[in-house]
Amino acid sequence: MALMTRLQKSPQDNANDITKNLFSLQFESALTEEERELLHLRARSHAISVYQCAQATYFVEILREIRLLKSQLKNPNLKRTTRILQDDKSKDALVVGILGCGRLGSQIAHCLLTYGKLNPSELHISTRRPETLEYLQQRGVDCYYDNMRLVTSVHVVFMGILPSQFAGVADEIKDVLPSTTIIYVPSSSTPLRRLRQMLATSNIVQPEYTWTAESQNKAWNHSVNVNMALENKDVVEKTCPICDDTSDQVIMVNPKLAEVFLFASVNMCSDLGLTCEESLRALHLSMFGESERQPLKDHLTMADFGAGEGGKEMNFPQFDLVQVSESESHITQKLSTSTDLRQAFIKRYWQVFEEYLHIRAYGQLT
Repeated sequence: MALMTRLQKSPQDNANDITKNLFSLQFESALTEEERELLHLRARSHAISVYQCAQATYFVEILREIRLLKSQLKNPNLKRTTRILQDDKSKDALVVGILGCGRLGSQIAHCLLTYGKLNPSELHISTRRPETLEYLQQRGVDCYYDNMRLVTSVHVVFMGILPSQFAGVADEIKDVLPSTTIIYVPSSSTPLRRLRQMLATSNIVQPEYTWTAESQNKAWNHSVNVNMALENKDVVEKTCPICDDTSDQVIMVNPKLAEVFLFASVNMCSDLGLTCEESLRALHLSMFGESERQPLKDHLTMADFGAGEGGKEMNFPQFDLVQVSESESHITQKLSTSTDLRQAFIKRYWQVFEEYLHIRAYGQLT
């Protein structure tokens, strides 16, 4: 808590806002009464961007850790594995792609490189104008314009394109898209089943957000950029798919997203050749932050995934993420009733961002 106090200012104390208390210099002063009624849309747009980037960053960090845990989980002499904080040389390192790098794609890229531990060389971007991304290329990000090359070179793809472009891009990539590649659609009005049909894959993650009339009256600081917003623990915890108190939520997130993240992670475990038992250990370590010092009281079991104990040396089947999003399961009940798993998930979610702040303050993790 002391670290947070040193690193961030109060949202109400924005020393960089030179227009504070000077109404004639503020954006609102030039608007009509009718236009001012739409000002809440600025907060909504900013909030959704923060939610999208936070959830994308968390998801990538979980997948990255799972891939790096593979060698430890396959070691028969290792009694208990621990989370891996950094290993840029692993042959199993996660490779992430962003298809389309407009405002949202650019924001996601910045957050992945800032808060995640993704090596810039493991981030690929396909956009019509790669020459405009010189600042990312200088950091080592591979930028080009070849959508088919992108989807066949990475493990997870973030679709940062406009809705009007989606059908054309989907038609272009669907025949070469590997079934194990995770397609993450941060923002789309297209139903999941339609996305599955367009992309010819069920390995799709699509967050579901709801903005209500009450949301307009809830405070949200939209004067800071997305990266800076994620330095605030209160803001980050609002974006968590699992939330014990929704009364202060600005954007409502469908809690099924946490379950989809979990099943998508299991799919990647199976693709890595991890057994059911190894996959569960990977989930508890990466997604719930289990350690020797902080063991979980409750655990996910093979039965929760519909597998018998006799199949612990086998791989989990590839789960249909669209079906997971639409139906109830044992995992749904467990995540909604297990206080231990819920609190562990929330704590691990914030830890992804807290670790960056700790490194920035002290140069290393303890």
